[in-house]
Amino acid sequence: MLLGKGQDALTYLGELMSRFVQPNTMYKESGPVIETPLSAAQSLHDMICQSWGGVIRVFPALPGAWADLTVHTFRTQGAFLLSAVRKGGVTRWVRLVSEAGAPCVVRHGITGPVEVRDGRGRPLRWSAAGEGAIRITLRKGDSALITARGDRPDLTIAPVQPNEEAPR
Repeated sequence: MLLGKGQDALTYLGELMSRFVQPNTMYKESGPVIETPLSAAQSLHDMICQSWGGVIRVFPALPGAWADLTVHTFRTQGAFLLSAVRKGGVTRWVRLVSEAGAPCVVRHGITGPVEVRDGRGRPLRWSAAGEGAIRITLRKGDSALITARGDRPDLTIAPVQPNEEAPR
């Protein structure tokens, strides 16, 4: 996942789930254990969001099958709550809420020029931080909404329709 290989990660997780994880979420070795399923859950988290080295990475390692994805109030490094929506393989918007009040660097994954607005829809100052990332300074309780320039996407948080049936 750290390498951005979402398809490989999905393949490995699928193998783990189909061969080793039991319906009760336990993994069977010499007896039932929980470490491996917890590692699988962390792997899912890392596919959706990574925050290390002072950078929040949104949707860094998604497989192609996950064209639509919604994440809501996902806690990141630096006490930020991340919400974001991806539709048709395109990140539509990213919102960060600061719980502590600090600058943040976010690799948002939105193609092309972006706009950053505060919680009231007013333009918010930001600067480029390289490699598709921007730097935003937020006070405690403040939020930043990142969208493609000129885009006004639907900001509704809603369940995503599954791609296919999944085993219980």
